Amino acid sequence: MQIMSDEYTQLVKRCRKRDERAMRALYEEMAPMAMGVCMRYSRSREEAQDLMQDGFVKVFEKLGSLKEPEKVGAWIHQIMVNVCIDSFHSRKEFRYLDDIEAEPVTLPLDPFAMDEIVAAIQQLPLHQRAVFNLVEVEGFSCEESAQKLGQKASAVRATLCRAKAALREMLNN
Repeated sequence: MQIMSDEYTQLVKRCRKRDERAMRALYEEMAPMAMGVCMRYSRSREEAQDLMQDGFVKVFEKLGSLKEPEKVGAWIHQIMVNVCIDSFHSRKEFRYLDDIEAEPVTLPLDPFAMDEIVAAIQQLPLHQRAVFNLVEVEGFSCEESAQKLGQKASAVRATLCRAKAALREMLNN
């Protein structure tokens, strides 16, 4: 079911009243986008499904705080990103790097199918995957990403460079 933006306000109101049909409709509308976000941050479909489930629990818990129901899609997207980043912090698997300046590397994406790119991103080490997703996919600056990850901006830039180089290697083979 495709929901028009003017219908989101009514759908969100119904969800806030715990209308199960409305909650299912919102879930079904947003699940593909949410799963896409979670797949980019995870190593497997099962891990992505767990992250997405955690994200939707937060969505329905915090739906009362949504000020602009017509922007529910962007709001859910941000919740999914935050759930993924929180998951990384809880695992404490980030490697922190000293100040390393690296030249930017561009990644040629045109010749590859999206599923190949997502599969390659999933093969990156956890810290590289998180940095790549935040900067290149979500559009955060290196400084904003560093703040979210509790790292220095220079470490994020170096990690991004390494992630792009690793992706280039994987996708060229």
